[in-house]
Amino acid sequence: MAIVIGENSYVTVAEADAYVAARGLSGWDDLTTPQKESALILGCDYLEVTYGQSWQGYRTDPEQTLSWPRTGVVVEGRAVPNNTVPVAVLKANIEMALRAGAGEPLIADQGQQVVKEKVDVLEVTYREYSDPATRYPYVNRLLMGYLKSGTSDGASFQQVRLVRA
Repeated sequence: MAIVIGENSYVTVAEADAYVAARGLSGWDDLTTPQKESALILGCDYLEVTYGQSWQGYRTDPEQTLSWPRTGVVVEGRAVPNNTVPVAVLKANIEMALRAGAGEPLIADQGQQVVKEKVDVLEVTYREYSDPATRYPYVNRLLMGYLKSGTSDGASFQQVRLVRA
């Protein structure tokens, strides 16, 4: 499937190629153009599913396919223009595409984290209350300022002022 900016990806293959080249990253150049396009689409899908409900503000156009551009987003005290996609979002799309292009499942069904595994006379111990989701700290930190109050992994919460009468 071909990339359509604003429909299924935030960045083009050429932009991703330039990002990768500037950082001297390996593996991306081994992919064909269609594989890179698929990886960028998967990376964008990950951002939409993981952060879609946690972004600050509102879609500039309620009919737009992707979450960005947005209105009402303020980062470090400055309003983000409502006709742009922040560089952090573009980078995050590429970072997730790099992982998808390397064959990493970005969102997979997972179980609890294994603490102990014994092979002979099979024994497995799981970490209690463990979160099985794969985390991407670099991407989370890139996007943190663009999220509603809450954690850096896309989960959000609202703070409410409590006034006692």
